[in-house]
Amino acid sequence: MKHTPLNEGYPLRFAAGISTAVAAVCIAQPTEVVKIRLQAANAGTVRYKGTRSAYYKIGGTECTRGLWAGLGPNITRLSICNIGEVVTYATVKTAILRRGWMNAAFPLHFTAAVC
Repeated sequence: MKHTPLNEGYPLRFAAGISTAVAAVCIAQPTEVVKIRLQAANAGTVRYKGTRSAYYKIGGTECTRGLWAGLGPNITRLSICNIGEVVTYATVKTAILRRGWMNAAFPLHFTAAVC
């Protein structure tokens, strides 16, 4: 693999971590909101009959604002986690490849992911 400024370097790795966090949170945020609301219910208090009921009630009363509540903080939290993981994985993988310790195959990716 030829190394160019576009396929290596920390800015690209940071961007990859942030963009995957944004995509993941934007897709999964409604499920996170429903999970938190179901877990936060007081003992003996029944706000929702189940998961589907929670989606319909939150979506019906609070619209999209309710289902995507906390989007910004969640994106920030996951971006920090993803940056750490992506940068570590890519840096370890690149170092192993440059030293010739492994070929680009499953053992390399597994080793880089575990580090």
